[in-house]
Amino acid sequence: MSTTADFIDGANFEEAMKSVRSDDKVDNYLVVGHEEDDPTRLTVVTTGQDVEELANHMKDTKVMYALARYQSTFDMSNTVKFVYFHWIGENVPYVKKGRYGVVHGSVEEKFSPYHLFIETSNVDDFCTEKIIQQREDRRGALHSRNYRNRGPIQKAGFEVAKTGAKIEISPEVLSDIGEVRADDNDTRWCLSQYENGNAKGPIVSVSKGSGDISEMKDLLQSNSAMYGIYRVTDTVDDITTVKFVFITWVGNEIKPMTKAKIPTHKGVAEQTYGPYHVAIFATELSDISENIIMDKVSQLLCRLLTLSSVKYDIIPGVTCLTSEFYSFRGSQPLLWKI
Repeated sequence: MSTTADFIDGANFEEAMKSVRSDDKVDNYLVVGHEEDDPTRLTVVTTGQDVEELANHMKDTKVMYALARYQSTFDMSNTVKFVYFHWIGENVPYVKKGRYGVVHGSVEEKFSPYHLFIETSNVDDFCTEKIIQQREDRRGALHSRNYRNRGPIQKAGFEVAKTGAKIEISPEVLSDIGEVRADDNDTRWCLSQYENGNAKGPIVSVSKGSGDISEMKDLLQSNSAMYGIYRVTDTVDDITTVKFVFITWVGNEIKPMTKAKIPTHKGVAEQTYGPYHVAIFATELSDISENIIMDKVSQLLCRLLTLSSVKYDIIPGVTCLTSEFYSFRGSQPLLWKI
C-alpha cells in the first residue's frame, strides 16, 4: 500500500497555492480532494475569495483538505495567518479512513507551512470568528495562577485593559466572579452581558448559580454577546484540583456593528475574568457542554504532561492544589503552574 498521495495535475495545484499565499490575495482559500476517492491521487476542487464559503465545499462522504488565509489585528498591526484544514466526512467508511490516514503525512507536507491545523468533521469549525479566536488564544500566554487562597481577587469598580478599548464593568460583575472563586461559596458560575445589547457598555451582571453548565446555557441569547466563568474540579491520581473556564459567547444574530466592536474588549474581558485555565469561544449552544469543557481541561493537562514530569503541592485544608510542571531548556528549568 502506498504511503504517499500526489496530484494528478501538480502545476494546477502550485498555481492555486501561489494564488492563496500571494500578498496580492487573488484567492483566500484552496480546497483539495481525492480523485475518484483514490487515496493516492489528489486534485484541486476549487479556490475562492470568501472563506465563509469553505464549509459549503465539505462533503460528508469525502476526505478533503483546505488552506485558508485569514487576517487579524494584534497590537495595532494587521497580520496574515494560514490555517490548514483536514476534513474527514462523517460518512466515510471506516476502512477508507484508515487508507486516507496512511497518506495524510504526505498531503500535509504539500500545505506547509501554516499557523494553525484543524482536523474536523463539523462544518461549524469553519466559522471565521472561532478560527481567529483560536489563533488569539494560542498567541496569548496560558492564563494561570496559584489558587491556594482563592477569594475575591478584584476590587469593585472599573476595569481598563492595558491594550484595547476601555469599557465599564459593573461592581456586581466583579462581586459575582469573586463568589465563583471563593472556596467557601457554592457559586460555580456567573454570567454578564452588555447592558441593553450596547457594545459601548457597561458590562452588567446577568445571573449566577451553583449548578452545572446547563444552567448558564439556558441564559445565553442568540442576539447578545456575553461573558461567563465556570468552576470545575478535575481529579488526577486521587488529587482534586479546581479549574476555571472562561466563556465568550457571541450569538449568531448580533448586529454586525456590535460584533465588530466586541474583539476590542478582549483585553478587558480577560483581565476581568482571569486568570483561567481554559477559554471557550462559542456562537452556538452546541459549542458548550460539560463534556466539551472537561475534554479541554484534560487536554490541557495532557499537553503539559508530555513536556515534563508533574509534582503536586499537597497542602492540608486546601481544596485547590497547585500542579507544577518542569522541563529544561539547556540547563535552565522552565516552570508552568496550572
